Amino acid sequence: MKSFSKKIISAFLAVLMTALLVVPSFAAEQVEYTITNPYETVDWDTWKTYKAMLHTHSLYSDGYLDITEVVEEYYRQDYDILAVTDHGVVNQGWDTVPEMIDLVGYNQYFKNLQPLDAERYAEITSGADRDGRGMLDVPLGVEMNALVVRKNHVNGFFCGYGQGVLGKEEDYESVIAATEAAGGLSFINHPGDFYNVTADISRCYDPENLRDWANIYMKYESCVGLEVFNEHDTVSKYDRIIWDNLLMYTIPRGRNIWCYGNDDAHTYVAMGLNANMMVMPENTVEALRTAMENGTSFACSVYGRYENGDDFFGDGNYAHVNRIDIDEDNDIIAVSVASESEYTVEWVADGKVIATGDSINLRDYSEEIGSYVRFQIKNAGGILLSQPFVCDDGNMEACMIYYPEEKSYDNLVLQFIHEMILFLRRTIVGEFIYKELYL
Repeated sequence: MKSFSKKIISAFLAVLMTALLVVPSFAAEQVEYTITNPYETVDWDTWKTYKAMLHTHSLYSDGYLDITEVVEEYYRQDYDILAVTDHGVVNQGWDTVPEMIDLVGYNQYFKNLQPLDAERYAEITSGADRDGRGMLDVPLGVEMNALVVRKNHVNGFFCGYGQGVLGKEEDYESVIAATEAAGGLSFINHPGDFYNVTADISRCYDPENLRDWANIYMKYESCVGLEVFNEHDTVSKYDRIIWDNLLMYTIPRGRNIWCYGNDDAHTYVAMGLNANMMVMPENTVEALRTAMENGTSFACSVYGRYENGDDFFGDGNYAHVNRIDIDEDNDIIAVSVASESEYTVEWVADGKVIATGDSINLRDYSEEIGSYVRFQIKNAGGILLSQPFVCDDGNMEACMIYYPEEKSYDNLVLQFIHEMILFLRRTIVGEFIYKELYL
């Protein structure tokens, strides 16, 4: 009997020792993350959310509305921040006619340009007739590469560079570099329009199409983001795909890219379709610049054609983010949402929705998460996108994507044809030929 009892005890101890060996081994395999939160600097208890439009036009370039009409309409639609970014014409203030340029500034010859008078300018910027909630006049806004055909457009802010810069076909880098040298910030506009991706969604994934943008973001920190919603979200329908593909390349290399949503309005019908919700301690130029640099904002649209379908149009207000909390010990990101209508929070990694709900435990989705997650909130008012949260499990090298340095050809004839296409694309006549034959 004693011998049998000893055998039972020995067997129990053997199982216990095996369990002790297995459990640490299992625990060691559990993925743990270092989360980089773009909203880390936000004081959710005291900071406010300000509705911003950072890309729109007037009669100073190719818009159909006078600057007075543009400012009054955005003020009426309850925006807190407005950047007028005319083609090649730097904004000198809503109460000042800027230096006009030939070709782009053709309206100077046909229309009587009327800036805001001093009294109304003071009322709007102070919010005298809106309970003291003024609308910020963003200084020195401009859309650069004013006369390119393929629309390699870049918005610049805060530095004054871009006046009269007509641009070169397919050249994003020159104006971005010059803006950085002048101490300003920039972002790239409507990328899908450049490659006409609505005609062929595969262009969003083509490494050759993505490479040049990715290299720019790695090289110029002052190029803070990418416009992912534009006007009626037609040319920008797949721009969130482009954004995600760029993030998959840049984030493992230590570079985040912020998203923006803008009207690019030339007429009334395009106004109020998009917005940037800037989370800031106060509504000042300095706070806006810091928010653009740090990414404390959300991009919004009444459409979201890729996410909501072409028939959707928002009716009401976007969801509002009350706060974001990070549980570092348990790798949980949680968002507190206020919404006038039912809403859904979707969590996106590598361009795919991997989870829904007001929070996500990263460990539960470690097989689907590459280097980041972001959330998008859908409600009756439209869609709101967060900035990406970097999720580092200690093995970013495994997420690295490598783009070809340049296209190589074994066939000299194909190489010659390729170089001829590049030449045509960089000439005015060739642009139209290129669009007809290729795009």
